[in-house]
Amino acid sequence: MDEHVSNKVGPYFERLVLYWLKHVRGLQIIAHALPVREEGRTLGEIDFLFVDERGRLTHWEVAVKFYLHLTGQPHRGSHFVGPNSRDTFERKTQRMHDHQLLLSNRIRNDVEVRQAIVKGCLFYPPGADKSAELPRWMSADHDQGRWVHHRELQKVADPGGEFRILTKPHWLAVNPSDIASAPWMDVDQFLSAVDQQSTQFDRPIFAARRSMSNTNTAEVVERFFIVPDEWPNN
Repeated sequence: MDEHVSNKVGPYFERLVLYWLKHVRGLQIIAHALPVREEGRTLGEIDFLFVDERGRLTHWEVAVKFYLHLTGQPHRGSHFVGPNSRDTFERKTQRMHDHQLLLSNRIRNDVEVRQAIVKGCLFYPPGADKSAELPRWMSADHDQGRWVHHRELQKVADPGGEFRILTKPHWLAVNPSDIASAPWMDVDQFLSAVDQQSTQFDRPIFAARRSMSNTNTAEVVERFFIVPDEWPNN
């Protein structure tokens, strides 16, 4: 991977997908990140056009997303809201199906397969379990973590764990313990670091907690978001 390109989560995820399509599946990539223009106006960008194993021209729109579950009143019509509260699961998936996947119609008439690929994780407040009512297109078999408002941080910051603040693109790390650039902190160091970042940036913080299992034989790692107290209305 080129270390000089964007470390934002979305573009980083696209580069991982591109590598997988080319070097794992061995497919012919027709286009990646292709702008679609009409009469001098940019309508959008096609993520991937490729020929699959069956010889079909395929259009993929891909995204990696993290959504926080609201158990009370919905926000912008959704119970699954992004750390940036203008983003919701329904808004994103609807745009992928109603706009992004249609872009290939404007440049090719031989696309046989169009698919939206959304990966990521859902986060629930402490005490809540997986939502029984999921939106259209959301998998019931999803990864999950927890989220808290800053004022509730003690609910996840217990003295028995070690903590690490995750920066992009390490939000996608399979095992946060493998990130050498971010130190593990005890609970007091972690609370101080969160307070400092919250004062400086006033934006959601993504963190990991590790502890030993009940049998003391395996490391248990969980991820969680800490959002400003005004979220999602900030």
